[in-house]
Amino acid sequence: MNLQKFLLGLLVLLGLGTALAAPSVDVPNELRLTHDLVSQSLREYAQGKSQQAFRTARSAYLDHFEYAEPPLRVLNPDLILEMEYRFADLRNGMKAGQPTGELQKIAGDIDGSLRKAESIVSGTGVLGPTLAATGGFTILFREGLEAALLIAAIFAYLDTSRNTQLRRAVWYGGAAALLATALTWALATYVLSIAPVSRELISAVTSAIAVVILFSLSFWLLQQSDRRRSVEFMRARVSQAVQSGSLLALGAVTFTTIYREGFETVLFYQALSVASGPVSVYMYLGVALAILALAVTFLLLFRFGRRLPTAKLFPVLVSVTALFAVAFVGNGVRAFQEAGWLNVTNLYGRLPTIDPNVAALTGLHPTVETLGAQGLMLLIYVLGFVYARVRAGAGRQNAAGKLERS
Repeated sequence: MNLQKFLLGLLVLLGLGTALAAPSVDVPNELRLTHDLVSQSLREYAQGKSQQAFRTARSAYLDHFEYAEPPLRVLNPDLILEMEYRFADLRNGMKAGQPTGELQKIAGDIDGSLRKAESIVSGTGVLGPTLAATGGFTILFREGLEAALLIAAIFAYLDTSRNTQLRRAVWYGGAAALLATALTWALATYVLSIAPVSRELISAVTSAIAVVILFSLSFWLLQQSDRRRSVEFMRARVSQAVQSGSLLALGAVTFTTIYREGFETVLFYQALSVASGPVSVYMYLGVALAILALAVTFLLLFRFGRRLPTAKLFPVLVSVTALFAVAFVGNGVRAFQEAGWLNVTNLYGRLPTIDPNVAALTGLHPTVETLGAQGLMLLIYVLGFVYARVRAGAGRQNAAGKLERS
C-alpha cells in the first residue's frame, strides 16, 4: 500500500514537473480563441460551408484548446475529458450533416465548459461573485417589496371590514401565487432545456424580453403618480370583489397581483442564471439574502404595521435595475451574434480583457455591436432620468402655484 502511494506521488510530481517545464501558455487567451473559432465554425456551417466549418472546428481544438489542456488537466481532468468528447461530437455532427440547431446545442455546452475552464485557471475573483449575488438579491427583493406593498394596500382597504374570511382569502391568493411562481420556474427551466433551438437564441430572446420589462419598470418606479394609479386600480378591483361578496374573486385579485411580480422574477432569473454561469452559487446566495430581507420586511409591515422608507429605497433599486438592463442588452446582442443573427466586429486585443464571469454579468463583451448597444441603452436611460426629473420638478412647481393661488 505504501509503495502504491509512493508511485502515485512520483507520477504526480513527474506530471507537475512536465507541466512546469512546458513552454508558457496564455491559457485564458487560448480559451477565448477556441470560443471564437467554435462560433465561426457554426456560422460557416449555417452558410453551407460544411467542409470549411469542420476545418475551423478542428483548428479550435488542435491549434488552441490543446495548448490549454496541460495545466487544466492537472486542475480538473474530468472537465478536460468531457470537453474532448464534446469537441468530437461537434466535428462528427458536421461530418454527418446534422441540423444546425443540434450543433448549436453542442457548441453551447462547449462554451459553458470554456467559461468554467477559464474560471478554474483565473479564479473567480471578487467582482464576479459580487455582481452575481447583487443581481440575485436585487431582483427578488425589488419584486418581493412591490408585492408586499400591494398586499399591504389590500389589507389597508380591508381594515374597514371585520370579516376575517376576507383577509384569509388574500393570504390564500398570495400563497397560490407563490406556488404558481415556483411551478413557472420549474416549467420554464424544463421547456428551455428541451427547446428545439440553440441555447444562444434562447438566451438572446430571454435577454431581450427582460430588457423591455426592466426598462419599463425603471421609469414606472420613478413615476410616483403612475404607482399611485396602479394602487388605486388594484383597490378598485378589491372593492368590486368585496362588494360582490365573493372570496374567490378577492383571492383571484391577490393571485394576479402577486403572480405578475413572480412571472417577471422568473424571467429575470432565467437571464441572470445564464450570465452567472460558474458563479451561479453566489446568485443563489443573493436570493437567500433577499428571502431573509423580505421576511423582515413582511414582519415590519404586517406584524408591527410600520411604514418603510420606500421613497428613498426605490431610487437605489431603480439604479441597480437599470444597470442590469444594460448588462442584459450586451448579453442579448452577444447571444444573437453567437446564433449567427448579427455580425461580429471583434475588439479582442484592442481592449483590456476582463474576467469572463464579470464580462457575462456586465454584458461587456469586446465587440463593437455589444458595446454600441450598451452605450445606446445607457444614453437612453440618462436622457429618460433627466426627463423624469424635469417633469417631476415641473409638477411640483405647478402644485405649489395652485396652492399659492388658492
